[in-house]
Parts: sequence; C-alpha cells; structure tokens
Amino acid sequence: MGDTFFRKSMAMGLGEAIQRHNTLHKAITSGIASPDMRSEYKLITDALNNIKLDLGFDCDEDGIPDTIEVFSKTAKTSCCRLIPTKSGRRKTKGSRRK
Repeated sequence: MGDTFFRKSMAMGLGEAIQRHNTLHKAITSGIASPDMRSEYKLITDALNNIKLDLGFDCDEDGIPDTIEVFSKTAKTSCCRLIPTKSGRRKTKGSRRK
C-alpha cells in the first residue's frame, strides 16, 4: 500500500464552470438529471457565488452608484448605465425612489 493522496478541492476555470453549470441546468430543467448531477450543480453554483462583481449603476447621473432598487427601474426604462467603481464603495443616503 503506497501513499495515497486524496484531493479535497479542485480548480476549474471560470468558463469551464459556467459551461458545466449551463449543461447541468439544462439536464435539471429537462428532468433527466441524476442526484449526482444536481449535487454537482449546487457545488458549482456555490463556487460561482463566491465570485463577486462590483457593478455600479448610476441612473440619475450624479456619480454615486445607486441602490439595488435600480434593477426594478432598469426593467421599466433604459436610463441606467454601468459605471466603474472602486473597491471602497461610497455609501448612499437611503433610497433613491422618486
């Protein structure tokens, strides 16, 4: 019996993870996914959710990223634009509802 090494983690490229996630999603929604495929889908989903994208939306063009409520406004209008943000986000003064 030799030294056996069991990997407790593995590395997967982001593109590969998204591609596999989409393939598994298709199998799940088609009703043909095995329990192992569902588990793998959940693991990849959890891993992808550890990657955070810092997106700022500026609907009123005041230079300050707006709150999450902007998604509702974006669905109704085309006013919102992506703006670059810094890692230290500025806090906004409450809700921007009009």
